[in-house]
Amino acid sequence: MKTISISDIAKKPSVLDNVDDVIEIVNKKTNEVKGIFIGADDIPYIKEMIEEIEYRKWLKRNKKGLEASAKEFEGLFDEAIKELGDRLVYDD
Repeated sequence: MKTISISDIAKKPSVLDNVDDVIEIVNKKTNEVKGIFIGADDIPYIKEMIEEIEYRKWLKRNKKGLEASAKEFEGLFDEAIKELGDRLVYDD
């Protein structure tokens, strides 16, 4: 794995044009890894992993809304089943 700084990319963006390796993008001031660059040729190898990461990030962002929706519909199925059962019994 190669390492390139953010400032290297800012100075010369074409440095990413001929990448044939995985590159770690680092902020050299703080020595903090900011991301990983993988060339487009390698997307088929990691497509499923990318989709899983995107889903987990979406789920994390939307967790509160999903929990609120679940509470809103709590008991709805039990009520529907009871109503259908009542109709079947009394609609003879």
